[in-house]
Amino acid sequence: MRYWALQLGVVLAFLLAYESQGVNHEGWLLLALKSQLIYSVHRLESWNARDPTPCAWKGVNCSLPPNPAVVSLNLSNMNLSGIVTPSIGGLVKLTYLDLSFNEFYGTIPAEIGNCSKLKALNLYNNNLVGTIPLELGKLSKLVTFNLCNNRIHGSIPNEIGNMASLEYLLGYSNNLSGSIPRSIGKLKNLRTIRLGQNLISGNIPVEIGKCLNLTVFGLKQNKLSGSLPKEIGRLSFMTDLILLGNQLSGVIPPEIGNCTDLKMIALYDNNLVGQIPSTIGNIRSLERLYLYRNSLNGTIPFEIGNLSLAKEIDLPENYLTGGIPKELGNIPGLYILFLFKNHLSGSIPTELCGLRNLSGLDLSINSLTGLIPTGFQYMRKLTRLILYKNTLSGIIPPKLGIYSRLFLVDLADNNITGQIPKCICKQSNLVVLSLGSNMLTGNIPHEITNCKSLVQLRLGNNSLTGSFRP
Repeated sequence: MRYWALQLGVVLAFLLAYESQGVNHEGWLLLALKSQLIYSVHRLESWNARDPTPCAWKGVNCSLPPNPAVVSLNLSNMNLSGIVTPSIGGLVKLTYLDLSFNEFYGTIPAEIGNCSKLKALNLYNNNLVGTIPLELGKLSKLVTFNLCNNRIHGSIPNEIGNMASLEYLLGYSNNLSGSIPRSIGKLKNLRTIRLGQNLISGNIPVEIGKCLNLTVFGLKQNKLSGSLPKEIGRLSFMTDLILLGNQLSGVIPPEIGNCTDLKMIALYDNNLVGQIPSTIGNIRSLERLYLYRNSLNGTIPFEIGNLSLAKEIDLPENYLTGGIPKELGNIPGLYILFLFKNHLSGSIPTELCGLRNLSGLDLSINSLTGLIPTGFQYMRKLTRLILYKNTLSGIIPPKLGIYSRLFLVDLADNNITGQIPKCICKQSNLVVLSLGSNMLTGNIPHEITNCKSLVQLRLGNNSLTGSFRP
């Protein structure tokens, strides 16, 4: 309080000093802000106290005569440093305030809450500290509130629920803590929440299900706990569910299948348990499914094969059992399929060979048996084939490497027999070849020993013959 009293005194003294000048009251308020800034001379050289109004000043826009008032202040990316003075709250006709991409420090003045017509408040990419003032809850016309990439701490005030027009709540990369206020359910126009990389804790309130227009729900890398509420299934317009890197537990509610506009589900790095709900197969628009590093169990539902637009399916480091669904071969655009470090069994479905766009396939650290499908050798876009630590048998497909620019091949720790294909490095793109701890025989092909792109070659614990040329 003493700090702000001192700053207010400085501002009042400044205004009194300019009272005899030609500029109007709003000009004085802006000059008070200028007085607390450090800046290059040319940045604000147009801010002249002798002008009748500030309407021609850089970054300032006014309403039309006969009674022009400041309606927009855009100081974005002007290399400004200093505090945001309380005088800003005197611009009562202001609808747009953008101070982003500067070096403002100090706290957000509570007086901004007096700018009752404000629709956009952009404070992101600065060094602001302190808490979100409760008074900002008075901004009932605010549509965009962006304070990303600052050092704001404390909880999100309950008063945020009074921002009836709010559509974009953006505050990632701060030090926000506490829980998500239940009043968030009052924001019927809310479209985007991005509050990742903070210290927000507690449960996701069930009231989030009242934000029926929500499209992006992003709270990654916080300290959220508890379960994912089933009310999330009411968010039928949601396109991005990004809650990775929290401490969420419980099951993935089957109601998630009602969110049929989802394009991304990112729930990895949590403590989720139970089965992957088969209702995910209802989300025909889904492109990216990230569920790795949880404690999910049960089988992979065959309904995932209905995700015809999927590009990445990433389910590693869980406790999934059963076989790999052959229906995954029905996803024509799939280019990443990672299922490693689970308890999957059975053979690799030959249907996966029909994934002509597949670039990365990692099925390692499972209990898979049977042969490596011969069709893998015809997958032209395959660059990473990782099958180590299974119980696969039979030979390596003899034409592997002819048609695809293989970058990484790891088939180690299996029961593979036969010889190393001569053509595996044909495209001169292979960097890692790991075939150790198998039952391979025959000579090491000179095409391998002469492969100039190769950085790592692991062939130990086989029955290979021949030698390396110096």
